[in-house]
Amino acid sequence: MRINKFLLNAARYFGFILSCFYLTACATQSLRQSDNLPYLNQINPVTDTASEQVTIKRLSDLINDPEFSEAARAELYLQRGLTYDAMGLSHLAYFDLLYALEIKPDLAEAYNMLGIYYLRQNEFSRSYEAFDSAIELEPEHEFAYFNRAIALYYGERAQLAEKDFEYFYQRQPDDGFRVLWWYFAKASYDKEAADIQLKSQLKELDRDNWGTQIVLYTQGQINQQTLLQRAHLFAEKDNGQSLNQNLCEAYFYIGKKLSQQSQTEQAAQYFRAALLTQVYEFVEYRYALLELNNLAESAGETAY
Repeated sequence: MRINKFLLNAARYFGFILSCFYLTACATQSLRQSDNLPYLNQINPVTDTASEQVTIKRLSDLINDPEFSEAARAELYLQRGLTYDAMGLSHLAYFDLLYALEIKPDLAEAYNMLGIYYLRQNEFSRSYEAFDSAIELEPEHEFAYFNRAIALYYGERAQLAEKDFEYFYQRQPDDGFRVLWWYFAKASYDKEAADIQLKSQLKELDRDNWGTQIVLYTQGQINQQTLLQRAHLFAEKDNGQSLNQNLCEAYFYIGKKLSQQSQTEQAAQYFRAALLTQVYEFVEYRYALLELNNLAESAGETAY
């Protein structure tokens, strides 16, 4: 697919920018008016972005340096786009990804990130094309398979996502999050088979791992309160993640389970809580708003 198609359609996404800001603001205000979620007052988003801002300034200076080759400039656009994305500035990231691909159309990671962007805008066809391009350019790019599987799942083509979820799972079968996403996709069309698979895969997981705690919750072995208590414990154990990051994941998967159980309003509260954590680079933050929109559609509302 020629990159010019991306550039000619770029203006369309300014409308998405405004709508996403509006929906996120509404979700945040609605949640802050509710005080019935545990640990909500302990959400503590990272607000110091000085390091990222310095990185963006340096990359911008290098991009404008005439001594760099076009290929190097494309890599710099990609790195700046990834930095924007990690700060939650996904629309600025989008344009840098386009610039990178216009210069160097063989950047697999740029296509992978574009696929995520399109998926978050419900542009499923464009998302599939971007992930296909990433995989064609880099057949071992495991996260492109994972992201394509998620896109197929949210695009109501979960059965087609099976092979990609399996590919991603097989690369690290002791990762609870790989188990979870495959489970939710399978459960969307065959709950009994998904439950059997979850029970089997749980045996391969390390019980002293944060991701495993979420699998245990999803399977029904622990309740919400215990999961959130363990979010604290694992953050204190210095498992590489902060409490805020653990809460982002916990809130999202609690929302997923409640949604499975048709507890729509309660699920919406937890997805809003995941958004409040502002852990922009986490898959759980990325798709919490998509989950809210899906709940709203199911309830016949315009937005939750």
